[in-house]
Amino acid sequence: MLAKTKAASSEATISQYAHQWGATGTPFSEDTPAYASDQVKQAQQLLSQSATLRSLMLLSGPNGVGKSHLVSCWKDQLNPRSHHAIAITQASLSHAGLLAYLTRKLGKPSGNRSTNLLHLEEALSELGESRTTAVIILDEAQNYSHAALEEIRLLLGLDLSRRPAFSLILIGDDYLLGSLRLRSHRALYTRIACHHQLTPWSESDMASLLESSQQAVQLSENLLAPAAQELIINASNGLPRTALQIARAAWLSASQAKAPLIEAEHVQSILPRIPSAGEQRT
Repeated sequence: MLAKTKAASSEATISQYAHQWGATGTPFSEDTPAYASDQVKQAQQLLSQSATLRSLMLLSGPNGVGKSHLVSCWKDQLNPRSHHAIAITQASLSHAGLLAYLTRKLGKPSGNRSTNLLHLEEALSELGESRTTAVIILDEAQNYSHAALEEIRLLLGLDLSRRPAFSLILIGDDYLLGSLRLRSHRALYTRIACHHQLTPWSESDMASLLESSQQAVQLSENLLAPAAQELIINASNGLPRTALQIARAAWLSASQAKAPLIEAEHVQSILPRIPSAGEQRT
């Protein structure tokens, strides 16, 4: 009960801070739509092409570069009449658990492996008859077991169809492509029709991200003093997740001080609390 009371109090305080700045929500939130930088636009275009062609695409990049957020925003924009998207974020699922999860997500009861395969074939066939393409998204794909990845590869050729039974989107870290190139994953590797690697963002893209995240909560003027913005961008190492974490914490610090602007001193004061801030990429 006490924890709920504290949580409610904290939520009210943050809401009060937002009102204090004239914002309709929390600035620098990671929940806002992805800023459409050039590489984000290119990734979204390739995702759409892969979904249309029922092909396998690998989207890779370092932690915090925005892979999952980008795909989530793209997924939400898909027309449900033409695409049925299933995002799986539990990379700890076994190969049997993965089959069962997919079966249930496609509206069929799950059972043993043979039953699940039969139900998956039925569900994918039904989608095909309605001209709807299934899009299966595996997040944190580098953490899936060999057996789970092999199971999903085998599903691509379900019923010996000349076309893949669905579009498969793999989201993973930088080293995933190299891991799939190994002999044990060679069959899946050769099915990759498109690989797009996200890289750390440029300073101009990061500045646009900070601006758009404020506009998302109806703020027309930049809350960040130039020195504060420069400090955030430098400390983020080109990772949008880190930049938003720093900016949000600095905003809270400035709000508590009832400052009219987020200054460099507010950013400096919170940097020690954010482990990824200023961390050198390897």
